[in-house]
Amino acid sequence: MPVISLKRIFRKILALKAPPDEFVGYERLIAFIRERALPALEGDIVEVGAYMGGGTVKLAKLAKKYGKKVYVIDIFEPGLDQTVSKSGVTACDVYQAFLGGRSMFEVYQEATRGFDNIITIRQDSREVKFGEEQKFIFGFIDGCHQRAYVENDFHLIWPNLVSGGVLGVHDYKYDDWPEVTEAVDGLLDEHKNEISETHEIEGSYGISSILLVKK
Repeated sequence: MPVISLKRIFRKILALKAPPDEFVGYERLIAFIRERALPALEGDIVEVGAYMGGGTVKLAKLAKKYGKKVYVIDIFEPGLDQTVSKSGVTACDVYQAFLGGRSMFEVYQEATRGFDNIITIRQDSREVKFGEEQKFIFGFIDGCHQRAYVENDFHLIWPNLVSGGVLGVHDYKYDDWPEVTEAVDGLLDEHKNEISETHEIEGSYGISSILLVKK
């Protein structure tokens, strides 16, 4: 599938009003979780960057079947992400286009209503810490696209990821968000002795997620 610039995707968002989770490819992520039998491991799921909650709901449905929780970290203030893509579109412009003037947190609350296994942490991810006792079988990073945030979010989850667990990062090798790729490539080199495998999962418009399997 060809990769499309963020500017063209932005136009499609306005024209089609497609649900934002479709751009990520959560179904493929969940299929990978099932194939690797991750729910059999000890621990929960964590997501950095939930946006409108569509993907969170899909993860929560899976987690609920196995008595697991989904921890969600997001500040829910779309205007704060002023990251500018190479095609000139800011992250907050994309977020606002989907929201159409609605409150991001209220949309998320409505989407996730009724799920008692979702733990929402409404904070900047740089301010979040997990205790050693918290274990994760799967983590997914799709928050701020700046290199410092990607690195922070990795280090927030990785120490608590169990052996055989998987950490995914969205927008990897996507030309419009080069800092994501730079951050991930640096982390891959830094932690190469702790990673057993890597896989790329393609979402819509050729925007991929990279999955790191922990030894």
